[in-house]
Amino acid sequence: MNQLKTLLEKNFTLHFRSKQFWVNLYIPVLSAILSIIFTYKNNETYYILLIFVCLNNNGVLRQSLILIIREKSQKFKKLQQQMGLSSNAYYASWIITFFVLTFGVSLFYIIPFIAFRLNEAGKGHLRIDMLILGQILYSCALASLVLFLSSFSKNQNKASELIGLLNVILTFVVISNFAPEPKLTFFSQLPTLFVPQTAFQMLLLSSHWLYNDEEYFLNPGIYITCLIVQIVCYTLGFLYFDQVVSGSKKYFFLCNYCKKQTKTYTDFDDESNPNSTNQEVEPYQLYKPMLNIQDQLVENQGQPYIQVENMWKKIENQYILKSLNMEIYQNEIYCLLGPNGAGKSTLINILSGVTEKTKGKINILGQSIDNKSFKNQIGICLQKDVLYSELNVYEHLKFYGQLRGILDQELQQQINYILQVCQLINEANLKADQLSGGNKRKLSLAISLIGNSKIVFLDEPSSGMDALTRQQIWDVIKQMRLNRAIIMTTHHMEEADELATRVGILMNGQIVTQGTPDFIKLNFGVGYHLQMDFQDQNQLLLEKPIIQAQLQKIDSYTPIIQCAPNSLKSVLPVNKIHLFHELLNYLEDNSQSKFSLQLNSLEDSYLAIDYQYGTQNIDLNAQRVFQQKPIIDFKTQLLSLIQRKLLVLLSSTDKQWKYLFPLPFIYLAVIFGIQSSFLFVCLYLTIKALTSTLYVMIQLEDKDTKIKQYMYASGVQIYTYWLSNVVTDIVPSLIEGLFTAFLLFVYDVGHFGSHFFGVFFLITIFGVSLSCFANCLTLFYKKQQGVYVGVPLLQFFVFFLLFFILMLYTAQPGCPLGLSMISMIFMIISPFTACYMGFAMSPILLNFAVFSYFSCILYLIIGGTIYFLILYSIDRNQFKQIQSNMNDTDAVVDVQELTKKIGQVETVHKLSFQIKQKEIYGLLGPNGAGKSTTFNMITKFDQPTSGQVRIKDINTNLGLVPQFCPFYPSLTVYQHLSIYGAFKGQQNLQNAIEVYLKALDMYDIKDRKVKYLSGGERRKVQIGIALIGGSNRLFMDEPTTGLDPKSRRIIQQILLQSTINNDATVLLTTHSLQEAQSICNRIGIMVNGFLITEGTINELRTQLGEQARFSVKCNIGRKEQVHQTIWLQLSQQFQLQPIFEYRENYLSYQIPAGYFKLSYLFQYLQVELKQKQLLITDFSIYQPSLEQIFAFFASQQILGLNQNLLNNFGDNQFDFGNRLRAIMAFFCIFW
Repeated sequence: MNQLKTLLEKNFTLHFRSKQFWVNLYIPVLSAILSIIFTYKNNETYYILLIFVCLNNNGVLRQSLILIIREKSQKFKKLQQQMGLSSNAYYASWIITFFVLTFGVSLFYIIPFIAFRLNEAGKGHLRIDMLILGQILYSCALASLVLFLSSFSKNQNKASELIGLLNVILTFVVISNFAPEPKLTFFSQLPTLFVPQTAFQMLLLSSHWLYNDEEYFLNPGIYITCLIVQIVCYTLGFLYFDQVVSGSKKYFFLCNYCKKQTKTYTDFDDESNPNSTNQEVEPYQLYKPMLNIQDQLVENQGQPYIQVENMWKKIENQYILKSLNMEIYQNEIYCLLGPNGAGKSTLINILSGVTEKTKGKINILGQSIDNKSFKNQIGICLQKDVLYSELNVYEHLKFYGQLRGILDQELQQQINYILQVCQLINEANLKADQLSGGNKRKLSLAISLIGNSKIVFLDEPSSGMDALTRQQIWDVIKQMRLNRAIIMTTHHMEEADELATRVGILMNGQIVTQGTPDFIKLNFGVGYHLQMDFQDQNQLLLEKPIIQAQLQKIDSYTPIIQCAPNSLKSVLPVNKIHLFHELLNYLEDNSQSKFSLQLNSLEDSYLAIDYQYGTQNIDLNAQRVFQQKPIIDFKTQLLSLIQRKLLVLLSSTDKQWKYLFPLPFIYLAVIFGIQSSFLFVCLYLTIKALTSTLYVMIQLEDKDTKIKQYMYASGVQIYTYWLSNVVTDIVPSLIEGLFTAFLLFVYDVGHFGSHFFGVFFLITIFGVSLSCFANCLTLFYKKQQGVYVGVPLLQFFVFFLLFFILMLYTAQPGCPLGLSMISMIFMIISPFTACYMGFAMSPILLNFAVFSYFSCILYLIIGGTIYFLILYSIDRNQFKQIQSNMNDTDAVVDVQELTKKIGQVETVHKLSFQIKQKEIYGLLGPNGAGKSTTFNMITKFDQPTSGQVRIKDINTNLGLVPQFCPFYPSLTVYQHLSIYGAFKGQQNLQNAIEVYLKALDMYDIKDRKVKYLSGGERRKVQIGIALIGGSNRLFMDEPTTGLDPKSRRIIQQILLQSTINNDATVLLTTHSLQEAQSICNRIGIMVNGFLITEGTINELRTQLGEQARFSVKCNIGRKEQVHQTIWLQLSQQFQLQPIFEYRENYLSYQIPAGYFKLSYLFQYLQVELKQKQLLITDFSIYQPSLEQIFAFFASQQILGLNQNLLNNFGDNQFDFGNRLRAIMAFFCIFW
């Protein structure tokens, strides 16, 4: 009961805090106004009231439907079930929410209905009690039907549009039987059994509303019974099919005879290959030991929280996990490492109870996982933040705490403690969409802690965070560890090294080894990394052969590689450590480089394991094929964009269904039109008004996924883009025109049968004009959800019904010329009005050429052209062209005093820098510094407030890798490369694609849809799209976020090689400081919108002062002893300075350059402290790394955003009183 109360409070809060909910109130208000107008205008239009009495709650039903499907599609339901949500409470809460809101909103229609005595309209008299009873039953029956249909949909927008259309179409069933004359037949009564609208309308009519003749109706009690039966049946159907269709339950006892299993949909489609050729085989045939090194033995730590023995998981005849064995203990952080698609997320979902294992044994907290009794003891932080934008931080924690049944006093104490642990005290009153990315992640971590969870699952908890924010997340996780077992996945090896007590490396579904990070590094280590940084490339080339000769003295097989434009790197074998001091002495005395020496990292060990498992098939020289100059023209772009839209349409059954969806209803309208051609026209225009979003769905997808902005930034012309959409929409308009005209001809409906080509041409032109009109209406909405709810209702109630009523007054026989001109304006503004008048098929109507058939065709063309120009001009103003005139500088990219203001906040302040040819420029900064804003302005995704960007040859050579993926989920890898290559003018396109796919070992998956790709594979496709067409102006926003180390290094090598082979200029933003240090020629650091410093790594180091640093990792319990030993021995000799160290069991020190001698320090740490005294297990000696440089400058970041949000919070609240007064004033004008 407590869960039900909590869920109801949440459901109503989500509704009432949504602006769309209050906007939807215009539907019952407008329905009431139109009902009053029709009642007083003409007795013969009384039957129109049957439509309005059923449509008053259409908006709130669609909004509720969107919310319930959102809970399923965006994993809210999944997360809550993992944390103990009862299915009974969940279903009961939504049933009650639908029933209450549907009836509640209908009161906005019923009250004026009674006040204006519309129950006395027509020839009868409807009792008030029967009206209220019928409205209650109808509201519940309609809500039950909508809930039932929600079970079969995963797309909230498509479901919303379907419900809106069905609700309107089904209201015409009764009218078709009572116009022009009422009649009682079996088929006229049959829909009352399963259509709530029909049963409700027949109930009202049988209760003497509008008609007083009982011979056409059954007893009112029969219709009441029908509504009750519908409520029961549809509600039970919802409870049954919602579980069956989602895969959470099988077909129960009703379908036990059916052996077919229902597919379970999971989050990791990318980890299973839908085109797999694996046959049904036994597990032992697939299992092959990969490594001979045994797992590290774990000392007895008491009862394990998680035990896994010989566990297997199969998805679509392919084993994703194979023979897994592991134990996880209290107070332990167990980190799963592995490449994309290795099975990490699958394993976490099995352990958390979301997905069932195929075979094996799993115990959670001493009990079998099959008991499901551990649900209230686990917490989960998914890879994607699952947060309600309508709720604030405190409300999230309160909701999940109440969901777990925590008493108020204890819950308040837990919330206060968790807010403190997760560093969210100052953000407690901020809504989720007002939080920064780091604070959203902290909130997700906080939710996983509520209820004193004993086991916490963290899926890439710091992905996409900058170094400082990641450190804050680490601090939170460290505090979470106490009395818990934490299982986490990550692609950041330094994160695993810092947090994990043990690491398990998962490859190809098998844990190949597990142990502490030190155990992994020791057994798979490659040696000491010696890195030498030079002032310039000339110095590097001069010293390289000499240094190579010195390395040969240590080991003849020791290689030396150029890891960055001005850096050399070599790996020194551990077994020759006694010879290191000679090399170090030489470098100190003779080399101009600044060098560092570090033991191999966990990432090196991981890559060594990956190398043992498989090989890397990549030929970086293959990208020479992209050096051809592109050929771009209008015709090529137009044809490629038309091909793109047709491919998207033909590859998606959902989109095909939406285009075909109106046709059966048009057929139904034709059948109704046999009795009245006027009824056909009204029904047809109603269908078009409620389904016109089919013309905007691909454009909306382009806008919401930023594909449109990406294409504009990549060289697509704005007019070409919109022209391709209009040309493509001609095809469905032609098909629909031919289909409708043929039906009207066959059934000889009214005068349409003798005007076949007239109807065909009118509907075709109407469809194209409506396409431009509907796209213009989407400009009033920021979110796709608002478009799918608002645009159909706006078109139906305003641009069809309201304009139709206005036309009844202005288009009268003998009306003045002025009114006719007003009618002409109406027809240009609303294509529905022009089409309605055009259906008259009259050469001269009402003695005015203004209303002739061909005049209406002309109005449709004029209106469509105007709306096309509006779309073009708005996009042109929004995406202004970047200058390409670069005659006054040798730079390829020139950014001059770029400034961006959002409201009163200046997010970027007079930013200026240049990037030259063959240069990789890294742009770094903490979250909120303005990096992504700068990237968006440079790449035309956003417009600067002031300043300018100049890019040489931008129209032909630009390649982009934004954070988002500009992909269509239903298209394949090959199709994406083909589409983007075509409109970027790539020569020999097919050959170029083949070479690129083979180079990156992606040829075997070229026909796989992108929705099945792993994160690393998607990033590789994005790199290909950026390079294709010969692009050598590359702009990349965090290109390696979320990639495993192997994929990350491949992409880094591609970028380095592109500067050599294709003279590329690269702008790179990243949160990986190691990545920036490895491949960037120059680096700029942004803080609070300012570029506070830039230069090479050595130039940035100089700004911190000439100094060296070293860190030691102490044996447990020896940290104080190590510090005293080092301080006594080295403080006087080296002028030692301690540095704050956030890592446990680590000590760090700084040495001025004049006192530093690497060879002596190395000998002391290695021989004295590590080998003789056994005080330390690891050490590193280095120049100030980019991490220290970044931390120094990023510490200046002024975090004033929270206060700004708090100050603006009250201004953003929805003032219901003001909005309601505005709505009433708006409709009073029309009244």
